[in-house]
Amino acid sequence: MLVHLHFGAEGLLPWTLYIGMWLAFAASVVWRPAVGLYLLAFALPLQTGRYKIHDFFLGSQFVDLLLLGAVLGLLFKGQPLSPRLPLNRYLLLFAVFLYFSLWEGSYFVGSPLPLWITDARFSGWKNYVEMFLLASVVACAVKEKRQVQFLIVTMCLSALVVNRNYYSLLSGRDLTVFSEDVRDAGLLGYAGVNGLAAFEAMLCSFLLGLFVSTKRLLPKIGLAFVIASGIYCLLFSFSRGGYIGFLVGMIALGLLKSRKLLVIALLLMVGWQLILPLSVQQRIAMTTGTPAAGAQFDSSSEERLTLWRDALELFERNPVTGTGFNTYKLLNRVGSFRDTHNYYVKVLVETGLVGMVLFMILLYRLLGVGRALRAGANDPFWSGLGLAFVALIACAAALNLFGDRWDYQQVDGYLWIILGCSMRGLIIMRETQDITAPELLGDLKTDELALVAY
Repeated sequence: MLVHLHFGAEGLLPWTLYIGMWLAFAASVVWRPAVGLYLLAFALPLQTGRYKIHDFFLGSQFVDLLLLGAVLGLLFKGQPLSPRLPLNRYLLLFAVFLYFSLWEGSYFVGSPLPLWITDARFSGWKNYVEMFLLASVVACAVKEKRQVQFLIVTMCLSALVVNRNYYSLLSGRDLTVFSEDVRDAGLLGYAGVNGLAAFEAMLCSFLLGLFVSTKRLLPKIGLAFVIASGIYCLLFSFSRGGYIGFLVGMIALGLLKSRKLLVIALLLMVGWQLILPLSVQQRIAMTTGTPAAGAQFDSSSEERLTLWRDALELFERNPVTGTGFNTYKLLNRVGSFRDTHNYYVKVLVETGLVGMVLFMILLYRLLGVGRALRAGANDPFWSGLGLAFVALIACAAALNLFGDRWDYQQVDGYLWIILGCSMRGLIIMRETQDITAPELLGDLKTDELALVAY
């Protein structure tokens, strides 16, 4: 009986998601553009769940359709698709630069010209810049604070689904001693287990920022529960880059808000051999090859150094604009590796110094959005959101030192949704002049926010 019910539910879930996609699309077009964004926020990390509707008509275009529904809804209501903020103009400039870099890459590697979605490199560019559009659409479609809060709750519920699934996967495995065999990507699919760790680190950094900013008991309890479940998954993902990313997010919050987090971070850095589970200790010790906790040296550390040295040699031959966007995986430079395992090195190789400067400016401007919102908002919620977004960006910047955590929608999609929410906060501040530090935002009679324009 239970077995039949289980398989019945398995068969029902894809249809529920697929029908929900079309209903949310229609509701976004004819009613409220934000409706589809709620479903998108819930389903974005659930990559393996979305695999199950790929065989249905347009099921593989789940993200595209829901975003299109929100776009059409805004257009039919005569509302803008992009908030009038300097950051949005910069995102457009960056997207255009990357498209021209696609063309350069086609000539460099001899691949087809990037003219349509059937080209794999064009599809990669589309998925990359689609997140820019997502941030803009969220900022325009989500109008009120309660809608932003609902989006955050939706993301927390999705994270609980991810975490519950991961807990179930690990429940029958031996976690007392480290082994590669216990690692799993869970619902994040092809992003891999390190992608799962990056997702957990970024979301936990963000939620921890909200946790230290709110004084209300019920939200604190809910946030603490989601953070605790995420930290469990992060620990037993055995991703050293994930550990460092979350530590950086915690330090950022400690410097900006809560000194207690600095104490916790210091204790972790000094006493990890006493505090953390034995298997996690072994994983960390493998980085240096020390005999701590019986660990052995991990050859992947040396492999990464080899990849970086080779990639930098390639960069030296093409220093200005690189080999072209999304080309490294086609070059077969080092064995079977298709990634540099450091996103900054990948940016240097593929887009050169020009691309690296543009990417670093992007990170700085994203931090500027959080700083402006935190420093200028009179409302504690918006101020806390700005603080949490700064921690998220700090964590993401650290994570990308250890791999590509920027090109996977299921990993960093929430970063762009939260960016859209933060931009909506700036817009509300500008429209209501509900600010405590107007000099940080420039002339409120204009459509420019000076700090975000850095």
